[in-house]
Amino acid sequence: MAVISSKNAANAIYLATKDKSGHEFEKSLDLAFNFLIKKNLIGRADEILDHLEKFADDDSGTVRALVTSPHMLSASAVNEIARKLKSRYGAREIIVQTKTDPSLVGGIKIEAKDEVVDLSWSNQLNQLKNYLI
Repeated sequence: MAVISSKNAANAIYLATKDKSGHEFEKSLDLAFNFLIKKNLIGRADEILDHLEKFADDDSGTVRALVTSPHMLSASAVNEIARKLKSRYGAREIIVQTKTDPSLVGGIKIEAKDEVVDLSWSNQLNQLKNYLI
């Protein structure tokens, strides 16, 4: 018996519901839900939803980014980061989520797509420490 990955299940659901609306969309979702139950995949619903979000974002040209800094960033700083990420990824839209982590000391850490750019002072200090030891 073949094992169905969360990613494959999400892709099937995405393709089955893409470009549908109204009753046709609801019927596709109902079939997808019944499929998840039948194949005992409902316990992986969170993973499947994460993959669905990625498929939809890729299709729409949206990039989601998590920006972590030791203190709250100003709106203008967030907008500047979004502008640079939009250019870097050629995205139509950037959705920036911010998070604070005082242990970073200074700088920022950006996670977007499958990349992590760690420009935090704590990371730079750790790199220097490793270099010197």
